[in-house]
Amino acid sequence: MTDQTASPSLTARMDAYAASLRERGTIRTNAVERAFATVPRHLFLPGGYYTSGRFVPVPAEPAGELLDRIYADTALMTHVPKSTDAAGRYSSTSQPRVIAAMLEALQLAPGMKVLEIGAGTGYNASLIAAITGAEVVTIDVSPVIVAEAAKAAERAGEKNVTALTVDGYLGHPQKGPYNRIVVTCGVTGISPHWLDQLTDDGQIVVPVAHGGFHPTLCVTRAGARLIGRGVMSSDFMSAAGPLYAWQAGQTPALTEPLQPQPLTTWENTGPALDGDAYYDLWFRLGTRTGRTTRAYIDGLDPVLGMACLHEPDRGTAWIQRTGHLHHVGDQAVADDLTALVKEWVELGQPGIADHTAILERASDNETVFCPVEWHLHMDHQN
Repeated sequence: MTDQTASPSLTARMDAYAASLRERGTIRTNAVERAFATVPRHLFLPGGYYTSGRFVPVPAEPAGELLDRIYADTALMTHVPKSTDAAGRYSSTSQPRVIAAMLEALQLAPGMKVLEIGAGTGYNASLIAAITGAEVVTIDVSPVIVAEAAKAAERAGEKNVTALTVDGYLGHPQKGPYNRIVVTCGVTGISPHWLDQLTDDGQIVVPVAHGGFHPTLCVTRAGARLIGRGVMSSDFMSAAGPLYAWQAGQTPALTEPLQPQPLTTWENTGPALDGDAYYDLWFRLGTRTGRTTRAYIDGLDPVLGMACLHEPDRGTAWIQRTGHLHHVGDQAVADDLTALVKEWVELGQPGIADHTAILERASDNETVFCPVEWHLHMDHQN
């Protein structure tokens, strides 16, 4: 599946785009690299994308800087909740390195049937179809987004993508069972309906709310148990309805800044952290306490990180990439955070992929299976 009329310059640009993701280690297999090199991303932008508050039109044959922007490792926002936008909500095509890492985590093979929760632009579904050569069912609650995804797949010549307007929580049993399910929106857990539609040896790759962001997990069955393995740091727009039901004891990400108050700073509480190492620490904090979340306050540079322990009636303490700790309110919260950072360092700074969780529902009334018990892999502990 390719755009058969692609110009030599576009073909070269797509080849370079795929090769750069492989050089970074995000792409590990030939099948995924081939999909990125042959599925034309520019055909999956419904007219254009938003950046810095303005809409950038994308013609049928983009060139120059626009082509470079589209085939860069950048997420592109395709819908915003404005009166002039028929979708009425945010939607995007994700950062290519995140898409690639999720496709690698799926361990796709020819002939596998896949269900995607969250149609987006249709780009992800078409990449999957290019790898498997089998039907990919992508569903979304927005008929506007579904129609765009279907048209984009058709423009790109992909005949194995079926886009449907369906509640993601319910899945789509009529086309199941599925070998793989991939979720492209942030959720708090696994819908029981997905499990009913998954083959016994199937996998679900899903961004699960954890500590104020949405790291990706790979969920499989182990007998009667449901096991989630950490895959990578990621963040997605949150789903709505029963897919975003919070457990007791978990602190949701705060959507408004905290009330202004003086910050106390303790320097060099932890190590300075580059790249994904900061998210490894953030993830670890989330496995240790439900007080972990994302928060912002005046005087704190959000670029340096917003991971914190937050107790509304006591105080808040942040650890940032610099290793500095900042806190307001009760110093005991900062002391707790200091101890958890020290514990992570003494363990050898385990990463997201070093963790597994058991997912359960406390009762049949809970809408999703959530991580309830986290463990470090034995090979890391040894």
